[in-house]
Amino acid sequence: MSRRYTGEWVVSSLLAERAERFGTEVAVASEDGPLTYGDLVERASRVAGALSALGTQPGDRVATMLPTGNDYLAAWHATVWLGAIDVPVNVEYRGTFLEHILRDSGATVLVVHARWLPRLQGADLSGICHVVVVGDEQAELPAGVTTHPFAELLRHDPAPRRASGERDPTYIMYTSGTTGRSKGAVHNNRSSIHYIMPFIEGLDLGDDDVCYSMFPLFHQMGRSACTTAALWVGNRVELRAGFSASGFWDDVRACGATWMGYFGAVILFLWQAPPSPADREHALTRAFGSSAAPELIVPWQERFGVTLHEVYGSTEIGLGSGLGPGYPRKLGTMGLPCRQLEVAIVDEHDNVLPRGQVGEAVWRPREPYAIFQGYWNQPQATVDIWRNLWFHSGDAGLVDKDGYFTFRDRIKDSIRRRGENISSFEVELAVRGQSGVVECAAFAVPSGDATTDEDVMIAVVPSPDSRPDPETLFRALCAEMPRHAVPRYLRFVDELPKTPTQRVQKFRLRADGVTSDTVDRQALGIFPPRE
Repeated sequence: MSRRYTGEWVVSSLLAERAERFGTEVAVASEDGPLTYGDLVERASRVAGALSALGTQPGDRVATMLPTGNDYLAAWHATVWLGAIDVPVNVEYRGTFLEHILRDSGATVLVVHARWLPRLQGADLSGICHVVVVGDEQAELPAGVTTHPFAELLRHDPAPRRASGERDPTYIMYTSGTTGRSKGAVHNNRSSIHYIMPFIEGLDLGDDDVCYSMFPLFHQMGRSACTTAALWVGNRVELRAGFSASGFWDDVRACGATWMGYFGAVILFLWQAPPSPADREHALTRAFGSSAAPELIVPWQERFGVTLHEVYGSTEIGLGSGLGPGYPRKLGTMGLPCRQLEVAIVDEHDNVLPRGQVGEAVWRPREPYAIFQGYWNQPQATVDIWRNLWFHSGDAGLVDKDGYFTFRDRIKDSIRRRGENISSFEVELAVRGQSGVVECAAFAVPSGDATTDEDVMIAVVPSPDSRPDPETLFRALCAEMPRHAVPRYLRFVDELPKTPTQRVQKFRLRADGVTSDTVDRQALGIFPPRE
């Protein structure tokens, strides 16, 4: 009997059908323990009943700020079960980063782990009516905000599933803005399912496959590419809170995983481990991701017996290239465009360039609702990004003579660190809020750890009469910024290089790189807190 799902393209329908067919089978195994398909539906429906009792209606926004695990799955799917809209929050967010998402999304309920309650102190929570706390409550909240233990929600009477349509929104995923605040990319049921299809088809997922996911559920890799794709096929997904190089292969062997996602540093760290006779003693056969060092792909595959698929994608379009039914691979590229998307390479005036020339990669769907529906509360930004009826990625790339896409660089000003996009605008906003800073510019420099990652560097114009102390500045940023976004390097400059129209010329700062007068935060022994 095939385990393939052929029902409605609605996420809650998928969950309900899977529970009906495979109720006693394990759907998810996390560090919290296993959950069957039946468990998933029961927990989701009970939490949905409690949220409904709190006044949550279809279309309302519920923000989730939780570690990867069973409670996250219950909160996420309870929101979908009700026809409400999930707003995943990066658990590294704090300060203005966190406040912006809660305020901009209009979330009325926040489901948060107790360990992050202190971050809500002093935040503007005027739109939040209820805070649901997972774990032991450890901090007081502003007056007017009602708290509820998550354990009580799990004991509530179940709510019936609300029948949703394919065009009904399911989640708002905030992307790291490059010219302003982070924007919320809206996905509906149909685009949520479109997102997972290239992984199902391109990896040829079968009945007996097992997914290994080390990505958080607020990230598209963990939420869509791994977890939802596995549910669609009826696979078990092994959820992990993160990556451990020392314990990785033992864990993969023990759980019987056959496919997974990766980011470039994972490939490097596993390669750097001493070779072992057990390197191929596992069931893992294929993996997808990006930023693996090109020179490592072939020897890595030969050593570990795992095929690596380099892919390209984004929060807005899902998977753009690299996986599809029967797609041939071409090393050094990110593969052929996925079947539901069309790609073109254009110049600065949106003229299509000949194959082999580098320009901006623009995308458009071949099927209805194949990608996101626009940016939440930002109609102008939506129109701008869709100019001339193409989604403008802001990424430089090329399509070769055979139709294969290759990513070359970022045109837009974002920084990539450990699989996370970092908004230079928001980094600069945090830095400018510190005492003694007149101007600043954030930009990427190559990581110093031999990976293909980038580090964040800031150039700061100090106040003439109150030059900031580097150690004090770094410690302040560690206290209020997401861990992955805290700058590693700081350089004081007399002025920032600018164009006649006063735009900062960051290419000149990047060209200078880490200079002899640059201060290295890590050399000072300053590291952001993990909690």
